[in-house]
Amino acid sequence: MRSAIFIFIFITLCLISGQVLCFSVFGCTGGSLMFKCPYKNQRETDKQHKGKYFCRDESCKTGISTETQNRWVHNGRLSLFDDENSRFFTVFISNLSREDDGKYTCGNSQIWSHDVELVVNNEPHCGTSAIQDEYIGQTITVRCEYDHKFKTHTKIFYRMNGDPVHVMNSSRSSRSSEEKFILSDSDKDDFTVTIRDISAADDGVYLCGVERDGSDDRPSETSVTHMTFFKEIHLNVYSQMTSVQVQAYSSKSVFITCTFPQEFKGNKKFIQKDSQQKILVNRQNQWEYRDNLHMFDDSSEGLLKVFLTDLTTADEGTYRCGVNINDDDLFTEVKLTVNSGDHFRASSNTSAIIGESVKLTCDFPEKHNETFKHFCKENKKKMCEGISSSEEKRFEFSVSSAGVFTVNIRDVSLRDAGDYWCGAETRHTHLTSVSLTNRHRLTPTMVGREGGSSEIRCPYDEKYSTETKHLCKGKCFTTNAQKIIQSDEDHVKKTRISVTDETELNVFTVTLSDLRAEDAGIYWCAVKDAFNLPTELMIVMKDVITREASVRGSASISCKSVRNLSSLQRSFCRGDQPNICVRDGVRVSSSMRTNGRFSLTDQTSAGVFTVNINNLTEEDSGKYWCAEESSGSFIFTEVHLHVTEDFFVANFCEKHV
Repeated sequence: MRSAIFIFIFITLCLISGQVLCFSVFGCTGGSLMFKCPYKNQRETDKQHKGKYFCRDESCKTGISTETQNRWVHNGRLSLFDDENSRFFTVFISNLSREDDGKYTCGNSQIWSHDVELVVNNEPHCGTSAIQDEYIGQTITVRCEYDHKFKTHTKIFYRMNGDPVHVMNSSRSSRSSEEKFILSDSDKDDFTVTIRDISAADDGVYLCGVERDGSDDRPSETSVTHMTFFKEIHLNVYSQMTSVQVQAYSSKSVFITCTFPQEFKGNKKFIQKDSQQKILVNRQNQWEYRDNLHMFDDSSEGLLKVFLTDLTTADEGTYRCGVNINDDDLFTEVKLTVNSGDHFRASSNTSAIIGESVKLTCDFPEKHNETFKHFCKENKKKMCEGISSSEEKRFEFSVSSAGVFTVNIRDVSLRDAGDYWCGAETRHTHLTSVSLTNRHRLTPTMVGREGGSSEIRCPYDEKYSTETKHLCKGKCFTTNAQKIIQSDEDHVKKTRISVTDETELNVFTVTLSDLRAEDAGIYWCAVKDAFNLPTELMIVMKDVITREASVRGSASISCKSVRNLSSLQRSFCRGDQPNICVRDGVRVSSSMRTNGRFSLTDQTSAGVFTVNINNLTEEDSGKYWCAEESSGSFIFTEVHLHVTEDFFVANFCEKHV
């Protein structure tokens, strides 16, 4: 087996007194060639270090020469390397053509020389090149095809900008001493070279070729050889995977996911802003928190998830989202811009009746019109988590206009309470970013009727199954909270309240009976310091106001206030359900007393507010609500308005008889 060190023996075509006078070398069109020119007299060591040359014509005007040792010098397609520790110098010729055929001379400043015959042939697979862009730490494989006639020849993988990397002999596989390079000759007419754990130092030009002599047969152990190269591989090694511009908005959030090659999924990830110190993610598969920065190293997918909340202009900058690889880093550069989000709708508070549907409206930059729309729910750590696959069927997306999409949530339940965010998702090769633009606080709402009952269900973690559960009006354990009941209390004294604690289901349920106006409000469930999100209870009074009016006439509706509070906000609205009416259909209120044909007069001393509707049409017929609100506590009185043409005619005739 040949040694893995670059050893050359030269074809001896002309011998006089044991000295090499001339020899031939073979190349192929488009390929490259490397051979060594031996010193003529091995004993004249004092003369060996003079200038070396390789040229074509007798005057030697076309060629290359050097007096420099141990360094490559270049002249166009010609390169020369003079090794002071060897009895030869190396000549390299690239991009060969048939015009390069002919006789040449190599020697030492005209003191000694050799005649060299260069033969250039057309051969399959010759003159090919490839560019490979790779990243630090990766393991890569390159493929080198060759003519079938070289099947038994020694295959060569050579690096141009340094010493030879490896010479492969004719065995099926071979490894370098450091096992960095693994070369394998396949059963087909090609061989592969695997380079392991590439570094920045591996960047450069590599050549694939064969060792040959003056014939197409496999060189013998004693024949002199040179190298014919037929393929170039330009290996570009990068530590930066890509650079991405990410646009986010002030007071909003942005979610960034960085993807890395699978071989690094177990490596430590980091985030770094500008020239600041790296922030390492020390634990995998769980969120870590630093102020408004949240990080998650997903080892199963090779992802680094980064979530930035409550953004300000101070968060702008260039971030590195990276992974540690030996003594280097592989990273994606993220250029984060934080813009004003004034053109997006403000955060909203939305009530949704349990068991019914609710629609949330979201903005996104119009330039992201073709991107994926994103919707997520904020958890206790202010992280926004995607809707689980089991729940997705209840969430329906639709784009209503440019820059706007809606999310409809069906069959609302207590578990839907919370803060939701929506935005646009932009995908790049190694990075996905989501700029969240709208926040919606969703409160599940129960509508109870005076004299009826309502059930408030409080789910809890199983670790609290033996702990005392609380239900409060207002947030439990705060100064203004009103305690309603707790699980270990004597319920007999509270005749309108019943409690069940289903520990096998981890649900604490409170039933309020014989409902009254004062029961309206926001209720909180708590176990120790753990709180469920609030539930809103709206009360509809028993009495129903009915009014009949004529087309083109007017109607006056007097709404009696149930509570005599100066802080009451009064409103009048239309809708099938009172909560939808308040959020989406307010016609007039204490803060908006006139609105087109509607006007509101507030007679506080009498505990009444009156709504007038002018110029009625038949379409004004329907269900309306008189509403009063104080500190999130709503009480409604139902109003039925009937507008008919007949009523108008009857009144007209009666007045004119």
